[in-house]
Amino acid sequence: MSPVMVRPSNTIVLLTDFGTSDPYVGIMKGVIAGLTPSSIIIDLTHQIQPQDILEAAFLLSTSYRQFPEGTIFTCVVDPGVGTARVPVLVAAAGYYFIGPDNGLLGFLNETKDKTIIQLRNHEYFRKPVSATFHGRDIFAPVAALLARDGAEIIRDLGPEGDTLMDIRERLPEITQTRITGTIVHIDRFGNLISTIHRSHLDGLFHGGTFSVSIKDISVPFVRTYAEAPDNTPCSLLGSASHLEIFVKDRNAQKFLNLQTGEKVYVTGNNR
Repeated sequence: MSPVMVRPSNTIVLLTDFGTSDPYVGIMKGVIAGLTPSSIIIDLTHQIQPQDILEAAFLLSTSYRQFPEGTIFTCVVDPGVGTARVPVLVAAAGYYFIGPDNGLLGFLNETKDKTIIQLRNHEYFRKPVSATFHGRDIFAPVAALLARDGAEIIRDLGPEGDTLMDIRERLPEITQTRITGTIVHIDRFGNLISTIHRSHLDGLFHGGTFSVSIKDISVPFVRTYAEAPDNTPCSLLGSASHLEIFVKDRNAQKFLNLQTGEKVYVTGNNR
């Protein structure tokens, strides 16, 4: 067992694709409150596109460091619920992550000091365990008990694992001349956010200029939203330092008629 784990806090952050029109999120909160009434429950988002593991992994990976150490992230985007995919708890980077091992937590493979626990001990689950709602019956109870009883229970939850399933599309493809990324999230403003990070641009272009395109459309790179000309698709680095496509005061998704999964290309101007 890794010695680097911090004490779990009583803050539990939920991320799901459940939306808010059904009772599923409320039920998970009820289970947590019943086991740990003092817990603080924060909704990161419940508007992940249904079954979109890549979008969930992206938003989690770009958000979790904004929370205090010890925070417990409970993540349910789980199209394989009830199958052989394994529920896991991961202690990494001073945080705790609970969810299915289906690629959602794969970005944590990049963290050197981590502990992966396969959740096998049914004594910590709500009974009976449904084949379709592990958020209620496995993930929420484990999160609540971790917040209540501390890291000492981790040894009892199940055996250790070696690595986590990852998603190939999570990182852009980089050649000597071009970066190819993917639109992975569309925010409520219609901005198209890609998997291309500032570090990818700096690593290939070393501060030089570059050109951005999507769907054979050139999108000028600017520093702020306000700099963009009217009715012109442009690109910039957003608050999480990821490249995004936008149209000033407009909805870029509707303006360009694009969805997640679309490719974005960045090419150096001096090559």
